[in-house]
Amino acid sequence: MKLLNKDTDIYPLRKQYEIRDEILEYRLKELMPQLLKERGVDMWLVICREYNEDPVYKSLTPSLVRTASRLSCLAFSIDNEGNYEAINLGRPNGRLSPYYRHAYLTKENQYDVIARVIKEKNPAKVAVNISSVTGQGDGMSKFIWDNLYERLGDILTADDTMAIRWLETRTEKEIQLYPQIYRIAMDILREAYSTDVITPGVTTTTDVEYYIMQRINDMGLVDWFAPDVDVQREGCAGQRMSDTVIMPGDIIHTDWGIEYMGLHTDTQRLGYILKEGETEIPAGILQGMKIGNRFQDIVRENFVKGRTGNEIFAASMEMAQAEGIKAMLYTHPIGYYGHGAGPTIGLYDNQGFVEGAGEVKLRDNTCHALELNITHAVPEWNGQEVAFYMEETITFTGGKTYFNDDFRDVMIKIE
Repeated sequence: MKLLNKDTDIYPLRKQYEIRDEILEYRLKELMPQLLKERGVDMWLVICREYNEDPVYKSLTPSLVRTASRLSCLAFSIDNEGNYEAINLGRPNGRLSPYYRHAYLTKENQYDVIARVIKEKNPAKVAVNISSVTGQGDGMSKFIWDNLYERLGDILTADDTMAIRWLETRTEKEIQLYPQIYRIAMDILREAYSTDVITPGVTTTTDVEYYIMQRINDMGLVDWFAPDVDVQREGCAGQRMSDTVIMPGDIIHTDWGIEYMGLHTDTQRLGYILKEGETEIPAGILQGMKIGNRFQDIVRENFVKGRTGNEIFAASMEMAQAEGIKAMLYTHPIGYYGHGAGPTIGLYDNQGFVEGAGEVKLRDNTCHALELNITHAVPEWNGQEVAFYMEETITFTGGKTYFNDDFRDVMIKIE
């Protein structure tokens, strides 16, 4: 059941890089000045050392610039008249030339040059990545801060909002790419959820994990976390039984994600292994999926621009409780990182108010992993409580949420 063809479904590397660099050019020229104006930032400085890259750094460089070089420094400046400039204050690199003006062209102390160029721009404040909210906005090292502060003083401002807004915002081209990326991920999973891979009574959950990892590797892709495969079984208390043989009648669950062309997926899927003589999934199990889908819609209804993650969480859980749904909610942003920058909407280990990231507001043109679960008593399993784990990457744009084409959570029948 090979659904994917490497030669037709995965772009050649050169094509991938061309697409990514086209997106980068648009983001730097069009999106960056918009975000600087939105946040009221005169200059944003992203500065880091080789092998200790700022989490934002690679999202600001073309495909062939894979690491920082010695001391890398990128500055984004806008004045009161709206004049915008992207400047490379690190070592000159021809691959950066289409995107940045090179300003470090002497053998002076590099920090002195950085300070001089910044003072010439005369910003009221320079935002640097220091954050208590997200690690992705906390890329400034103590050593670099000390060197800059010695030269620039209080115009340096700890400000994670530029990092968050840059990382979370998706352009139209990126939004268009997500269904293609998602189809690749779902096709790999459909292969894994078949009798070509699973022989009930023989195949283990670990076997399926390695099948997925090998398939990803064969496709020239990477998974940003190793897949988790587990089962629930009638008469067994464990809701996530791993490293076990898959048996007829099991509900199989997988949580995993890939990275392709700079964007990440994060998906959970459920499947049912038909017993001998069964032709359909038991109605009670399908009812659990239906309840889970309803809770997905409740959460999506509460995706309102300007609401904080905590507000979305509270409103969603209140509605679920009113409908008698036993639910947990732990949705997160996704994009350049699997667990992206932006509003956290509940945590698996904190079904309540989340400090920091929970108070970040929902913005338009962002993507989120709609991650949650519901618990439902299945009559065919003598009323056993079954957890229905669901996760689906959605796009929030124009004030509405959208699934990636036809890839909404369904229970996959394995026969």
